[in-house]
Amino acid sequence: MQYTIARVIAPAALAALCALAPAPDYTEALPARVRRLVVHVLGGPSYPDPRRRFVFFTPTETQARWKPRFGAHWIVWTDGTLWPRHPGRGEASFWRPAADRTAARAERQRLAREAGPVYGHVHGGNSATVGIELAHSGRSGDVFPDAQVRTLSWLLRTLLDMSGGRLSAADVVGHKDLDPRPAYARLDCERPGCPVFVDGQGRPFRRRVDPPESLFARLAGEGLRIPRRPDGDAELRRAEAMGPGVPRTVTFRAAHP
Repeated sequence: MQYTIARVIAPAALAALCALAPAPDYTEALPARVRRLVVHVLGGPSYPDPRRRFVFFTPTETQARWKPRFGAHWIVWTDGTLWPRHPGRGEASFWRPAADRTAARAERQRLAREAGPVYGHVHGGNSATVGIELAHSGRSGDVFPDAQVRTLSWLLRTLLDMSGGRLSAADVVGHKDLDPRPAYARLDCERPGCPVFVDGQGRPFRRRVDPPESLFARLAGEGLRIPRRPDGDAELRRAEAMGPGVPRTVTFRAAHP
């Protein structure tokens, strides 16, 4: 009798368990929340710490410094490998897409999953964006390696295609395009009336000056033409002209000039 009851109950219990278990996510679509693809570079002016000025670290070192919900969705290393912020269970910490061909279904599914979470990577724009960091100094004259540019081009093209026409090349932007804040000297005081780093003429430096415009020129060479404003490196060049020490600060009582 017990055996008979078990035979009757077991299939029903199994069906209930299956209904409760989450179904695998096989979507190939870019999450609907994503309205822009934001490109960053890891290096930058580092106004308060000259030792870190225009230098970058490995993906492992970089991600170890990031808080759990902070950082870009992917880092593109100099050799063209792709380092997701949080790989899936059992997955390697990086992978190398075949940038000379269209993304396979499994790759699109993986990218859709990796693009899902909201991470802190751009001021005021995290909920509607994904972020891509390139391992690069951030200097205007430093070359982006060919393998890195090819992987970035492949990634951007794939994500645009996964949007189903919702996004275009005009929706690919630089970090500096979305964050016009000055370079505040204190992380706990970022508003008018707080000190900002300034150049020799007393003009505030920009906090975000990445990526260099040479990156967009390289992408255009790959056939991905992204609309850009003229002289997009003006603020970067000001930062590059900074002296070797920590720049002086000035407090503006109104909004920064």
